[in-house]
Amino acid sequence: MRSAPNFLLCGLAALSLPALGAEEHWRSVTGASLQKLFQDKEFGDGVHFAYHLKADGTFTGTEMTKQVSGSWRVKQNEFCWKWQRPPGPEECYQVQQDGVHVRLLVNGSEAWYGSLQKVP
Repeated sequence: MRSAPNFLLCGLAALSLPALGAEEHWRSVTGASLQKLFQDKEFGDGVHFAYHLKADGTFTGTEMTKQVSGSWRVKQNEFCWKWQRPPGPEECYQVQQDGVHVRLLVNGSEAWYGSLQKVP
């Protein structure tokens, strides 16, 4: 007979395995493709943040129910944004895409993860 802790541990281990057929196919996005990828799109995670990245190089949105805004651009094959509300320094990221999913990386480590949706 299995003890409850062992059964629970086995269940948690099974949940951590990737689902069959759910392979990831991340590809790097650079140059002009970066501009096109983000322009007039909403980048969000469905819960914590949603940013509307406008064609004029500005963004607005919400983060944990607070209004945010700033500017964005492509610089040397990286996606960069500078926060105006709340104020902050410019931050730049390498970008990888897998379908609608996007991750922003710093030195190869994921800093942001979300999906992109076309803004009507």
